[in-house]
Amino acid sequence: MTTPPIPRWRPRIFHPRAEPSVDRGNGARTTPLVTRAAGATAFLNGTTSFEPGAAIAHHSHNCVESVMVIEGTAIVDIDGVRTRLERHDATFVPANIPHHFENASETAPMAIFWTYASVDATRRLDGSDEAERVDVEAGAAPETDACRESARFRVRPGAEQDFEAAVARAVPLFQQAEGCRSFELRRIHEEPSTYVVSIEWDSLAAHLERFRPSPEYAQWRALVEDYFAEPPEVVHDRSVLKGF
Repeated sequence: MTTPPIPRWRPRIFHPRAEPSVDRGNGARTTPLVTRAAGATAFLNGTTSFEPGAAIAHHSHNCVESVMVIEGTAIVDIDGVRTRLERHDATFVPANIPHHFENASETAPMAIFWTYASVDATRRLDGSDEAERVDVEAGAAPETDACRESARFRVRPGAEQDFEAAVARAVPLFQQAEGCRSFELRRIHEEPSTYVVSIEWDSLAAHLERFRPSPEYAQWRALVEDYFAEPPEVVHDRSVLKGF
């Protein structure tokens, strides 16, 4: 029996009081928890604590945000509409909607648990033209080399289900690959025998210099190449703007 590949990322437990925090000013401190550095590929989360009477600046994000009050009582201002929140009340704020949180109490602390629906989440202060990545604010290095591989496959008509099953078997090969962040297979509506595999890498070198010469790449090709109707097309791109 073949031993399954070991995933690159392992489960982790976070204890907020033991994690480093970021001073947001005005009596607020943010503690990042699950981030890209921990292996996140689709979201970020963490907590922000507020001293009595503290508030953070009005701002917006380039992705959906959800917040739950985990201590005390809060005021949330969403595009000028102010709402009082009790413990365990939660918010949903779409991308690019200005908002902020305040501690409703002048005597007791308040805290929130936040989740951004993207590891590329940014924060733009109201009235500013500049946006800063949330994870960079917390000490992560700026993204300079990350890229996405898009491979377009046209498979033999009638082999679609077998091809999809073969790709599913290949997922662990990528999950254990150094520098691989995410893997997704998509099917084109207008061309049912055509698929796109989208893979995020830490860098172009992670794909071309480390994965391509590896035994895992040879296994990947062996799993899928018999289904090809023609050689695949592969391109790489990098993000220049995430609007929402």
